[in-house]
Amino acid sequence: MSSSSAGPPADLAGSAAALARAAELKAGVAIDVVEEVDRLHDLTRVIDAVWHREGEAVSVELLRALAHTGSCVLGSWSGAELVGASVAFRGLYGGRPCLHSHITCVVPDLQLRGAGYALKLRQRAWALANGIDTITWTFDPLVARNGHFNLTKLGAGADEYLVDFYGPLRDEVNAGDATDRLLAVWRLASPRVARTLSGEVRVPGAEELRRQGDPVVLDVGPDGRPVRAGVAEGARAARTLLRIPDDIGALRSSDPARAASWRNAAREVMTALFASGLRPLASAGPGWYVFGPAGSEWPS
Repeated sequence: MSSSSAGPPADLAGSAAALARAAELKAGVAIDVVEEVDRLHDLTRVIDAVWHREGEAVSVELLRALAHTGSCVLGSWSGAELVGASVAFRGLYGGRPCLHSHITCVVPDLQLRGAGYALKLRQRAWALANGIDTITWTFDPLVARNGHFNLTKLGAGADEYLVDFYGPLRDEVNAGDATDRLLAVWRLASPRVARTLSGEVRVPGAEELRRQGDPVVLDVGPDGRPVRAGVAEGARAARTLLRIPDDIGALRSSDPARAASWRNAAREVMTALFASGLRPLASAGPGWYVFGPAGSEWPS
């Protein structure tokens, strides 16, 4: 688009809304904008229950202000029960308007039934209908399922590695760990996102990429600890593979010291790859990141 005032085409906004409705039906949920104070109280209760941060993640007063001033606050219902929430506010990315998604969550029982995917598609439809073609958010690079969901299922990019971005957090998920994050950038009108959401993109598995000669710069050793190998050489390769534990949450509970070693290793290797101009392009299976040149459309 030629100027910061230009918005996405109207037909894209319409197709995004249709795609979001189809995802809601498939997941068995109904998603709507939330503005009323009593419903916002319900929303905070769901957020607190998922994140185990009672009263800390976001307040009703803040949600009310965000909703009233044109930000995107969504609730997801299964029948009469509120089962999910998404809170995003308007901002800038690269000097252009964006929507920054601060929290998106779904109760555990619906997390594998497409309810989270439906929330993100509804958020995308809201953004496009409001003239915004980019959504950003942060996610923990050590949470394998989030890497796969964001990069491979949604087609977002990961443009920045942010060291200890939020500082110490006291919730059950993050307590005792540094809050390193990747910045996801979802370019809603891009051909890559369109192909990904239509199911046209196939990401080869890690073993196939290894047979093609892609080097592995971080792997899981026989004892479950991180093994670094040839990071400098990997940073010069066309594509590079990086592996993390399948379930960092379980590891934090059972072996905090080993989990901390993974935080340090991932930070060291990922920041080196970012410094060399490589970015995470996709997830090639559980726990596997594929890094390649910034701006690459692989796999196209």
